[in-house]
Amino acid sequence: MDTTDQFENGPSAHLSWDELACNNGVPYPVRWRHSRAIPMSLVFESIRQIIGGPIKVNSAYRTIEYNRAVGGSRKSQHTEGRALDLGLPRGMLTMDFLAVVLEVARHPSMHSINLNIPKLTGIGVYPTFIHIDTRPGVRLVRWNGARVAAELIRAA
Repeated sequence: MDTTDQFENGPSAHLSWDELACNNGVPYPVRWRHSRAIPMSLVFESIRQIIGGPIKVNSAYRTIEYNRAVGGSRKSQHTEGRALDLGLPRGMLTMDFLAVVLEVARHPSMHSINLNIPKLTGIGVYPTFIHIDTRPGVRLVRWNGARVAAELIRAA
């Protein structure tokens, strides 16, 4: 498949524009496709490569209204098109998945064909998913979330 066809479907081989769209149906903003979606997809692909299989994207881009409706942070990287909430891969415990994500955060280019992989700068750990983002900056921001995201409750 040539890269033109691939870009029409999504920013990378295993991440589609449909997966990046807001869960309310609003598409991922075209203006951020090159500057935000592609760098984020490189991080996603690096994590997926280590896992060796599919990873479900529970949430990606969110409109401000949708983010508010699901109880997201006012400064959420989802509203900036820089975040993914990744479901736990089949058969993996949260801490095992977190170990993979942290490995990519610590050594980004080691796990990617692309040596210009952006830095993973946000990691949130929740009971049923891990949030990753590529917010501006060089410092890794980490947090633990106890609540189950309202999006997951609505999706069930």
